[in-house]
Amino acid sequence: MNILLVQEAVSAKPLNTMLHNILTFLYFLPHQLGLWIIKILQQLFPRIIFSDNLIDPLGFLIILTLFVVLARVAQKIAWIIVCLGWILLLIRILMIIFKLG
Repeated sequence: MNILLVQEAVSAKPLNTMLHNILTFLYFLPHQLGLWIIKILQQLFPRIIFSDNLIDPLGFLIILTLFVVLARVAQKIAWIIVCLGWILLLIRILMIIFKLG
């Protein structure tokens, strides 16, 4: 006899609450990065006062720059892997043709 165990369902959060939490997290990281950079600039140039409205754009530009750099690096790595794959495949074909392996 098979017995089905039914667990009590946990009440799901509304979609707008989940979306709010995701967007809050996505805002938090660039804001903290921008704040960190402004603090470093403030220590390097103590006589200059930086506006608070530079924090968020600076953080978002840092995140976007990192994505662009990672995409270019990933593209180069992918090309290296594709080229190595073709080289190895051609070597294998030549080994089959000349009965070396």
